[in-house]
Amino acid sequence: MDFLFPAALAEEAAEVAEEATEIVEEAAKASPSWFQTAFKKFAGMPTWGWVLLAVLLIGGIVVYRLVKGEKKTVWTTKMLSLGAICMALSSVLSMIKVFELPQGGSITVVSMLPIILFAYVYGVGPGLTLGVIHGILQCILDPYVISIPQFLLDYPVAFGVIGLAGLFSKSSNDLIGLTAGTVVACIGRFIAAVASGVIFFGQWAPEGMSPMVYSLSYNGSYMAAECVITVIVALLIGPRLVKELRKVK
Repeated sequence: MDFLFPAALAEEAAEVAEEATEIVEEAAKASPSWFQTAFKKFAGMPTWGWVLLAVLLIGGIVVYRLVKGEKKTVWTTKMLSLGAICMALSSVLSMIKVFELPQGGSITVVSMLPIILFAYVYGVGPGLTLGVIHGILQCILDPYVISIPQFLLDYPVAFGVIGLAGLFSKSSNDLIGLTAGTVVACIGRFIAAVASGVIFFGQWAPEGMSPMVYSLSYNGSYMAAECVITVIVALLIGPRLVKELRKVK
């Protein structure tokens, strides 16, 4: 009968292994993949949001193709159509989250770059204007508002300062100009995020840590990575895109 004891142990071990496998499979199903997490904003986008982005993107392309040789004004029809396209692209890219923090803030797929390129080509004024409008659009598509001052700082101001990339629109070297413009745009957005964190979300700071230190470290943890990624991509594809945009300026 001694041979029954090893057999019983083997059977018990098989049952434990089967249970462990089931637990792992259930955990895998319960835990979303990186792809699901990164693109979850797409699933939550309402139909009207997609319609709005489609109107901006398709409408901008159609208007741009139809307009030829209009009189020079502060905002030409071509600028308006290209601005609409840039806003649509930035909005779509902002929904792809490489990494997202629990209290807000995320690393996206260069969502600021279309606005930066627009500002770099057309200058500070148009860049700031487009950034403010884009910020309001961001609030419409993915709102988080606790007060009017917080809304102003987190949306029109935070996204409007991306237009500061236009400060370097006259640069003789696009690689240097785009790098400087992107860094300044990121710093401007970082300052707005830090100010918002100190003023409106200071209660999230751990006990014993000042709201300023907490906001600097929290916002810096994702903005630094966002800035580095945006600079790299801007250097890789920016000069070519700027050259094409200037042809139709």
